[in-house]
Amino acid sequence: MAASDPRAELLQEVTCSICTELYTDPVTLDCGHIFCLSCITRFKASRDLEKWCPECRERMDLEKKLKPSKRLANIVEMVTRLDIAPRGPATESPCEEHGERLLLFCETDGELLCVVCVESRTHREHRVTPTKEAQQEYKVKLQDWLRPLMEEMGYLLESKLKEEEQCNTMRNKVRGEKQKIESEIEQLRQLLRDKEQTLYRELEELEKKITMVENASISKLSKQITSLNVLIADLEKKCKEPALDLLKVRHCFVNTRQYRSAPFILCVMR
Repeated sequence: MAASDPRAELLQEVTCSICTELYTDPVTLDCGHIFCLSCITRFKASRDLEKWCPECRERMDLEKKLKPSKRLANIVEMVTRLDIAPRGPATESPCEEHGERLLLFCETDGELLCVVCVESRTHREHRVTPTKEAQQEYKVKLQDWLRPLMEEMGYLLESKLKEEEQCNTMRNKVRGEKQKIESEIEQLRQLLRDKEQTLYRELEELEKKITMVENASISKLSKQITSLNVLIADLEKKCKEPALDLLKVRHCFVNTRQYRSAPFILCVMR
């Protein structure tokens, strides 16, 4: 694995993400990200919606004063003195044809040129500017293109946040309604359970009373059946006796309400 370039890492740490140049008067936002004072000021002034950090999209407090980063400013100054900052495309590679530094930019063809290329027939009549100047112009154009995109991004982020808040509000309302319904249903269930227990108790009491009445009635009927069986057996016995003995029986007619077949004959021997 190739080792990282400490010079490149250092330059990355002291480069503004808005203008892509070394920090100028670096300031720190509440979220911790750092920008040039002029860059973040232009960024804030270019937007009508909520202000967001260009790096993390966290909201910026417009009333809060930006905090200068003096230590980082000192580091930028040291980097500048050490001459390790990039000087643009002109220092990255020489002209392939002439070997000279690419210090000029042909706006007609959109090509980097050296001083020899400019005098050639191909570019002699073209509009040529120094690469530094062309770089600044293109940065301005890019920032002009970036500005509406950042505004649109801010609008979309704000819309997304509002949509999430509305959905959360509706979701909480639905949860509240569900809890309310569940509570009411549980109350109804409890009422039904209480009613069920009451009815079961009443039915059990009624069943006990029916059993008591049944037992008393059956006991009474059993006694009557026993008495009637004795009487029937006695009469059947008398009927089998000889005629003289049967005629000696004294007939008594007794009317009683304890039997359905009344009156009946009570036979008593003299």
